[in-house]
Amino acid sequence: MNECSMLYRSILILMFLFQYCCNSYNQNDKSSRLIIANVNVIPLYKDTILRGMDVVIENGKIQDMKQHIERGELRKGLFIDGKEKYLMPALIDCHVHYGTNAALFQTYDSLYLQYGIVKVLALNGTPQLLQHRDSIRKGLVYGPEIQCSGPRINDSSMTAPQAKELLQRLKLAGYDFVKIYSDLSKEGFDEISREAYTYGLRVAGHIPQRVSTSGVLHSNQELIAHAEEFMYNPPVNYFMGNVKIPKKPNPVHIQPLADSVRFYQKAVSPTLIAYKSILQSAINLEAYVKTVPLAVSHPIAIAWQWSKQTSFIPKKFSSPLSISRLQYGYEYQLKLVSAFNRAGVLLLAGTDAPTIPGLVPGYSLHQEMQLLCGAGLSNYEALKAATTNPAHFLKIHSDFGTIEVGKEASLLMLNKNPLEDISNTLEIESVFVKGKQMKNEAGGSSTPSRVITLWHRNMAYQQLLEWRMLPGLSKTGRESG
Repeated sequence: MNECSMLYRSILILMFLFQYCCNSYNQNDKSSRLIIANVNVIPLYKDTILRGMDVVIENGKIQDMKQHIERGELRKGLFIDGKEKYLMPALIDCHVHYGTNAALFQTYDSLYLQYGIVKVLALNGTPQLLQHRDSIRKGLVYGPEIQCSGPRINDSSMTAPQAKELLQRLKLAGYDFVKIYSDLSKEGFDEISREAYTYGLRVAGHIPQRVSTSGVLHSNQELIAHAEEFMYNPPVNYFMGNVKIPKKPNPVHIQPLADSVRFYQKAVSPTLIAYKSILQSAINLEAYVKTVPLAVSHPIAIAWQWSKQTSFIPKKFSSPLSISRLQYGYEYQLKLVSAFNRAGVLLLAGTDAPTIPGLVPGYSLHQEMQLLCGAGLSNYEALKAATTNPAHFLKIHSDFGTIEVGKEASLLMLNKNPLEDISNTLEIESVFVKGKQMKNEAGGSSTPSRVITLWHRNMAYQQLLEWRMLPGLSKTGRESG
């Protein structure tokens, strides 16, 4: 038997084993009862800690939550000692990318779940991602629940009839959102804004230059996907690259922008970590990517061109002037996000992972929360930006985003209190997905449970497959956020 035949046979065996184990796990644990005893609950419906609580979970829901007492009935079910641990809702990343290589989809999934992200908004989707989303919904594979936009809309000559035809195709395909991009025509944008709702589609994305900030604020676009978008349009008009004037963006526009965004009830996903990653990659890409927990030789890093030789960033931002403008732009966004928060704008934690070197799926959301605190949000507000706020925006808040009886038991158990230090969200003891415990290797030293073992079996299959696909991966172009 030659090498290719042996590899193909190994892949088939691993696929069978992975699917068998997943199905067995689902069936055996479908109605299991789980008790997390004597745990400190961070419910996130208000800024408080409910100390020493017994949280009872059954059929994927929080069935009961009471003050801890030693009682025999607690032993009726899987018992987890939560003493000195902190329990909070699992996380949502409101701006991710899966790209076009379906062989990597479950690799992304495993990273998201390891870091406690159980739901994502994928912007710039594909038919393959829709299939993957549906497989997750049917329980055929493990992964975060996905809401998905169609491919980005960036046609500078799009007419109203073309826009309407596009909406029909997106609706028929099963997408949830329309993704607006920077070069879209005003006629196309206006038609999408006017008609998307009639097709059951929501509008999110960039601020098209032909539309401007004012045009987007007066439209039906619900989400602006980056804080930096406000810099590239009136009234700020601050551009990147070797541009000398103005030297810095004018702060006089910050408060009026914040007030307007709040008045027109737009949500903003700042993606500060994406912009900071561009800045750090421009300064020293090789040094920056060494600071994150994903090797540049990993298939994700290769696919998204994280090396100095393949990334667009060192080439585009090579001069001291261009780097200084990135720094001024970053500082401006921190002030802008602070003003948004004070004004009451709905802020959604998102990352744009993994489109920029260093943006590790899952890990980068924890970095984003830290940067939101750096912009002036309290630890509580930063946690809400990755839980309750996106739950409201995605219209799943009746079932997710806070810890309350009757809600989905997708939870994050931490070894330290994130209300004291936001970086403690990385001190992960366990992840619970709809009541199923997943011991986690992302943030702590816990012994992996069966679910992590399943992830590793799947990773072995992925690595075998990707080993054969690496030459193709190296040619993959960067998808902009």
